[in-house]
Amino acid sequence: MIDQQATVPALKSAEIEDICRQLCTLTGEIGPSRVTTDSSHPLVQKFALAANFSLDVARRAVRASTEAIQELHKIHRIARIGSWRVIVAGRYTTWSDEMHSLFGDTQHAVVPGFATLTQLLALPDRADFEAAFASVIETGQGTTIESRAGDAIGADRWFWTDMQPEFDDQGAVFAVRGICQEITERKSAFERIRHLARHDPLTGLANRAHLSERLELFLAEASRRRESVAVLCFDLDGFKSVNDLYGHAAGDDVLREMARRLACHVRETDLVARIGGDEFVVVQALGQQPEAAQSLARRLLEDVMGTMILKGRAEIALSTSIGIAYYPADAKTADDLLGRANRALYWVKNAGRNNFAAYDPAMEHEHQDRRKLEHDLRLALQRGEFSLVYQPMLCARLDQFMGFEALLRWNSPVHGSVPPDIFIGIAESIGIMGSLGAWVLRTACAEAARWQNPLKIAVNVSPIQVQQGNLAETVSEILATTGLAPERLEIEVTESLLIRHPERALATLRAIKALGVRIAMDDFGTGYSSLATLRAFPFDKLKVDRSFVRDLREGSESMAIINAILGLGRGLRLPVVVEGVETELQAALLRRCGADEMQGYLLGRPLPIDQFKTITAARRAIRRTAASWQLHA
Repeated sequence: MIDQQATVPALKSAEIEDICRQLCTLTGEIGPSRVTTDSSHPLVQKFALAANFSLDVARRAVRASTEAIQELHKIHRIARIGSWRVIVAGRYTTWSDEMHSLFGDTQHAVVPGFATLTQLLALPDRADFEAAFASVIETGQGTTIESRAGDAIGADRWFWTDMQPEFDDQGAVFAVRGICQEITERKSAFERIRHLARHDPLTGLANRAHLSERLELFLAEASRRRESVAVLCFDLDGFKSVNDLYGHAAGDDVLREMARRLACHVRETDLVARIGGDEFVVVQALGQQPEAAQSLARRLLEDVMGTMILKGRAEIALSTSIGIAYYPADAKTADDLLGRANRALYWVKNAGRNNFAAYDPAMEHEHQDRRKLEHDLRLALQRGEFSLVYQPMLCARLDQFMGFEALLRWNSPVHGSVPPDIFIGIAESIGIMGSLGAWVLRTACAEAARWQNPLKIAVNVSPIQVQQGNLAETVSEILATTGLAPERLEIEVTESLLIRHPERALATLRAIKALGVRIAMDDFGTGYSSLATLRAFPFDKLKVDRSFVRDLREGSESMAIINAILGLGRGLRLPVVVEGVETELQAALLRRCGADEMQGYLLGRPLPIDQFKTITAARRAIRRTAASWQLHA
């Protein structure tokens, strides 16, 4: 900083005499022959004061300029900024000390020169640097450029250069001044951010944004060359069960392993992306289509999938469903191509999974039908399109009716009678199962409360209803509102409930059990149940799936399974209900084995409740007779 209190230095007498002589002559106040050097003379004092003040101002300006230059050099050194200057005529070049330091020349061994500067850059960037320099000279406009260093000083280093022209008195560019700064760290950080913005952080594959960007380029190039592009969309079958059974960390391990396997089976020219969850996309830009895409799909099904050992966990089996679409045969834009490959994927999943299929226009109609079905299903409850039918449950030993299972039906004025195995899954996927399940519970309980015969009523609940956490409160409110005795209500849950947040499911079922309501496990033997599960959950009854009854006969495998389940039930003191009983032979075998209850078409088909008035209106238990069989079969 400049010292504002600096003392004004005095001029020497000879300096004063000379200044006075010149000033007196110039002003004409005193002729040359009458010049005085008497310091006491007023005019001499006046001139001395003015001269000393001028010198002081000059010294201050020089000091300020020196300090500013030193400060600028310090800033350049800290920021690693070098500067250079090139005279256009002759290309005479000068470098700052920091410029030498930037390129590792601390001993100033390199002779500055424009050719020297360009030779320090990577070969691919030299032409661009020279073109930028020439542009400043020709246009008189400054410019900036980023360049990589050559191998001699580290090819991974990046430099930013700002070039500005200097003009002569005629306005022509006679020199170019440059400021150079290393930006390697900034460039690396930018590249990391750019990579994260375009890639999936879990697997390192391209993400959805990068996929869209690259697919557009692939299609443009294919259009120019009149070639085909294949898009394969696929996801893992049943991947959610991996997360449910082993946790999300295990699910992440599976996804990373999938990415690794994919990298081993696709070509370098293919693009692989993970666009969300367990959804992957492969883009084939080269190759003979459809042969190349179909060959890759087969490799994915046979080699990439299969078994996988989780770290410290069990061995799991993987399969996938794959949908394929081709440009330009199926779609002309990237979005349409992805959409149609997805359409083919969902067609495969609905058709049984673990396979691949190419897009077909007929799939579009199926997709539209599905969307229409979803739309109408959302409105069906408020439009009163749902109804309940009731199927009798029979005590096998006494041949008496024990109660009914309430079954949901949807009679749509647009779609007709839609099977439950279709609309229940859709209702769960579009988020209306909670309200729909509550309606079923309320309607069934209200109906049972009106019966003179205090039979039991069984109602299926979806795993989604249990996971929502308020099912116990809903059941309690419905029982209070309808007046149904809690011991007459049975809640049926499927085994899939047990693997989805088992702690929450256990808490909900225990709360329902505390109300006095009975709980049955439905479709036992087809899922993930175990002895530990049966002990942990408060089940009152097991219902054997109908698939074990279909081929029931003496000495059959089905007979052995039924006997095993009945023995398990007796050991756990849980009654066993066998579903799907359709013949007298099946009923006789089940009675001989010791089945507790039976249910099926032989005993009564699901019908509106008014078809069972003789049973519901009675004040005592009713046995199954030939007449009643004729009525209800």
